[in-house]
Amino acid sequence: MKAIVFVARGLQLGALGCYGNPWIDTHALDALAAEGIVFDQHFADNADPTGARRAWRSGRYHLPGDASAARTQPPDLLDALKKQGTRTCLIVDDSRSSWAELADGWERVERVSASEDETPLDAVLEAVGTTLEQLERRDNWLLWIDLATLLPPWNLPAEFQEAYFTEESDEEDEEEEYDETDEAEEEESEPLTPLTEAPAGAIDGEDDYLYLSLQTSYAAAVSYVDAGFGQLLEALAGLEGGDDILLIVTTDAGQNLGEHGLVGTSRSWLHEEMIHLPLLLRLPGAAEAGRRVTALTQAVDLAPTLASWFQTPLPDAHGHSLLPLARGEVESVRPYACAGLQVGEAIEYALRTPEWAFLLPVKPGAADEGRSPQLYVKPDDRWEVNNVVQHHLELAEQLERTLRGFVTATCQPGPLHFPPLPETETVAQATTSEASPSDSAAE
Repeated sequence: MKAIVFVARGLQLGALGCYGNPWIDTHALDALAAEGIVFDQHFADNADPTGARRAWRSGRYHLPGDASAARTQPPDLLDALKKQGTRTCLIVDDSRSSWAELADGWERVERVSASEDETPLDAVLEAVGTTLEQLERRDNWLLWIDLATLLPPWNLPAEFQEAYFTEESDEEDEEEEYDETDEAEEEESEPLTPLTEAPAGAIDGEDDYLYLSLQTSYAAAVSYVDAGFGQLLEALAGLEGGDDILLIVTTDAGQNLGEHGLVGTSRSWLHEEMIHLPLLLRLPGAAEAGRRVTALTQAVDLAPTLASWFQTPLPDAHGHSLLPLARGEVESVRPYACAGLQVGEAIEYALRTPEWAFLLPVKPGAADEGRSPQLYVKPDDRWEVNNVVQHHLELAEQLERTLRGFVTATCQPGPLHFPPLPETETVAQATTSEASPSDSAAE
């Protein structure tokens, strides 16, 4: 058995064509989606790079909070693979800081630093190519690629920036988006320029120029990473046995790029752009090509999936193998998805169902004073701009009990027992009732 996991740190789900983005060029990842399985409802469990990597290794939730001390020693995917004789290789883009313990437990680790005449992405792809040549005729190996190109600062080749920032491309976008133009609004606007550095923290929510500059600069970076991923697909196509490899593409957490008035992880807010993550999986021979999975999945499912692929046990994992979902053998693996994030002293939890997104500040920081529970209707309110909690107070209270019970349950040894969701009747009544804008819109 062979597997490659490609992690593009900070990859927003909404930036990919296979998830509905109409203007960012991601043809390589979209091609992978066409040959593989797209998981539409995949969520972080800890929207933090360190927390994500702990979940990927253990298959268990590591939500922030005081109860964390009660946790027992978690299982470890790499230990299980080592006992089974599977070779494990990690290639890390060393251009950004990473979890100090990231390299622990791997049989081979390569931290890649770019030379003066190459970019970090090129250096990582070169290291990947060399490693694949060494692994080509081996059986039973896992190659994990950890890429940081999407995190600011964005240092990209000019050709990728020009594709989004030239006047011609701006005019083409305008022609595509607008069939008619109001002559009164045809004022010459200041042309966008690429951003290398991104401002951190709160920004002016009315500053459209900054918001568009952030989004467009990020789009160029996504297309650059997509082109690099296309090179990886070409290398696999020329590899002996390349079609026999399980290929997984995902990310640790999204990014705040001006949505909700934030850039970077300065607050513990768990909105869509941070925790709704892309997950693409290609089975050998492109089996189940084109399948879309609507079941709720989470980062804790990655370790059990790989353990199942390599046919090795991973006891006491909270997550579930995604292979049965990918093959259409089951319809769901959990009733809801929960996430947590701690930034400084501030902690927030979130609970997601197909119908609702509930955000619960449990320990606000100085910048979060006054932030109250948030409730959003899904999938209608995709970007979570209309907090309707005041219209569904009973439902919000019940979701809070479920969420707090879940956090407690994750700290117990043994299998995870999900506290029940609110009664079906309550959820149905809330879903069918008229939801009007709340007086306290999302920050």
